[in-house]
Amino acid sequence: MRKQVLAIVVGGLLSATSVKMTAQENQPVQVVDAGRGLFMLYCASCHGSTGRGNGPSAGEFRHRPADLTQFARNNGGVFNDALIHRIIDGRTVKAHGNLEMPVWGDAFKWRQGLDEDAIKQRIEALVRYVGSIQERAGH
Repeated sequence: MRKQVLAIVVGGLLSATSVKMTAQENQPVQVVDAGRGLFMLYCASCHGSTGRGNGPSAGEFRHRPADLTQFARNNGGVFNDALIHRIIDGRTVKAHGNLEMPVWGDAFKWRQGLDEDAIKQRIEALVRYVGSIQERAGH
């Protein structure tokens, strides 16, 4: 029941036609907020609540989780949405570089029974949130 309610809330937030935009990157506030909620639920235990790779489980891994705030900085200031979407989804990226990162496309499909549109919406919300936490040059 909880999962269905969350899917409805996230789906509703992501399909809103008139949405407020954040100042940074013109991101719809509701999508970024939905992504933040998903991030805290699924990603923060490894990547940390700020996305810097310092979550409470980070020390348990052979490879430290990525600092998600550095994607744009490491790519000449450009945040590559499509690449980040593929990495999070994981079904077309070879295990995210190692076997420690879950394949979220499959996880959302098999663990929660979501269809492809719902999976894309969740991953897109996560991508928007990760885009919103990018460290800017000079910080």
